Amino acid sequence: MTPLLSDPKDAAYIFEMHRSLGEIAERIAGEDRDAFLSDLHKPHGLALGFLTLGEAANRVSRGTWALHPEIEWQKLANLRRLIAHEYRRIDHGELWRIATKDAPVLADRLPKPPPPSEIF
Repeated sequence: MTPLLSDPKDAAYIFEMHRSLGEIAERIAGEDRDAFLSDLHKPHGLALGFLTLGEAANRVSRGTWALHPEIEWQKLANLRRLIAHEYRRIDHGELWRIATKDAPVLADRLPKPPPPSEIF
């Protein structure tokens, strides 16, 4: 049987990724795309969720990346870099698309970490 994680420390980062994905889902729940995007505070909050998601993904060991090639780890890390360092290039419509289309798929594919009591 293939292990889910190559490094025990990855469990905390995977847990953080799931938490970030949950926050992203909460931010868009029940929202109309155009109304959401017209309020700059909401897309900025969404960007923060992707920032933390990408930071956690980047900290996952490359061994775990290799165990889960179905996850686009590098794209997550690159999105984080874009938000953190090239914030003027952020396309809020694209973040909405990622939040509504890609994030739910990622949440399903991401390994399930042990309970927090076993991680921390």
